[in-house]
Amino acid sequence: KGVAYKNYSNMIRVLAAGIFILHGGALSSFAFTSPAVPTAPFPQTNIATTATRRQYSVNPFEDETSDQRKERMKLVREVQKTFYSDEVGVYPAQFGVYSNLLTYRASWTELPGFQHVMNVTDPDYANMLMRCVSSSRPWYFGHVYLPEGADGDEYNYRLERGSDAPLIGALMQVSDYKLLDDGDVSVVVQALGRFMVIDSIQSSPYGIANVEMLPDQEMVDHYFEEAEDTAATFDFALNDDARGAACAGAVADAGTWRDYEFQDATLDGNDGKNLPPVANFDVNAASSVNTNADGVVHAAIEEYLSQSPSNMVHSECSIDIDGPDIATEEDAIDAEFQLWCELDNLAKILTKLNPKANTEMPIPTQILGLLPADKDGRSWPKGFKLSRYTRKMSNVYSILEKTSNLQLNRDEPDQLKAVEGYPRLRRARRLSYTVWALLDTILGDDYIKEEDRVTKQQILEMNSTTARLKIALLRVRQINETLQQVLESKN
Repeated sequence: KGVAYKNYSNMIRVLAAGIFILHGGALSSFAFTSPAVPTAPFPQTNIATTATRRQYSVNPFEDETSDQRKERMKLVREVQKTFYSDEVGVYPAQFGVYSNLLTYRASWTELPGFQHVMNVTDPDYANMLMRCVSSSRPWYFGHVYLPEGADGDEYNYRLERGSDAPLIGALMQVSDYKLLDDGDVSVVVQALGRFMVIDSIQSSPYGIANVEMLPDQEMVDHYFEEAEDTAATFDFALNDDARGAACAGAVADAGTWRDYEFQDATLDGNDGKNLPPVANFDVNAASSVNTNADGVVHAAIEEYLSQSPSNMVHSECSIDIDGPDIATEEDAIDAEFQLWCELDNLAKILTKLNPKANTEMPIPTQILGLLPADKDGRSWPKGFKLSRYTRKMSNVYSILEKTSNLQLNRDEPDQLKAVEGYPRLRRARRLSYTVWALLDTILGDDYIKEEDRVTKQQILEMNSTTARLKIALLRVRQINETLQQVLESKN
């Protein structure tokens, strides 16, 4: 009887712990901290580190040993499997609208193309992420910036139009996760693209919202002519909203390239500490994308136009492509070219400042991989250094593969550079975000005039690839001017 009572008592304790963890993580006080962004090779800045704390009952298992805790958590995980067994995840987006998307709000902004490890200790968000990863892949959730010190439950900061809360966020993907022995969750997350909250379903204890993906103006404009032609000739068209159809095509284009643009990242033996902040390309996905992209985009345009106007609940595309100041594809490519020229100047100045590092390129290879191969009919300035370096690295890889016994990752060069056939607008868009992985490591806002400073949220809310490239170009020029003054003072 004593043994039976002891087992029964332990079962009650385990179930109690399970219930606490399902609804609140571990059993004492908790803090949610900002993500563990790697400090190398290019750390991010301007990430708030304030913590929001929630108090829970005292942990009744404080005196247990490490082995006892592991055994208890093993049983708790079994309870969790049952609790989360009915999760179905996020249904595929319809014309760029994701319904009932779990939404994570925090005091930093996620930019598309970036990835990092988050160690989640807040019980409510741990519960949210457990719901996310307990469904079938892909594991999507939303991330929306919440100003530091603001309370998402307050009326002024609810995810609703008219409130003070930002409504532009990022669609996030969990690439890998690990359940920790203390009840916390460690996840590798990747920021896939921008969205706008169009309906708030729930604000507490975490957000649930309907969101609309936001392609850039240039991409919508790119598909507008095809959408207009299809609306005029498609036998089954029930509406003539060419702009909405072009938006649907642009969203479909992003979806077809997603697997290529975001190679799966895992929590390695170092818990992701070696994870680069910019996602790698997945070379294995490139061939299927190249052959399917155009067909997928056209099918999305036709499907959008085949909707009856009375059924188009989310029919209006939020991206404006009318007006004299709207950027075009050529504007984006021109801004991309100018940015590369200024980055080349930056590389030269950094090399002069640190001559001992002349065997290394100060521009990270993941950004260099976006350097246009054909320059789109333009000519690089005399003495342009970056293209010579990329050719040199390709030759180095080739020689090493042929002459050395080193165990090289044969796909590594292709993981860092854009594959042939990668659309130039997507290439320019990716650069407009990921270039900040470099810029934030060289010169902080303290060295930038206050009127010229730009926040990550402002960058995310820009609807144009061209606008983001131009603001990055301005920052690089400011950095170059400052570093040139330092160089001249040394001489």
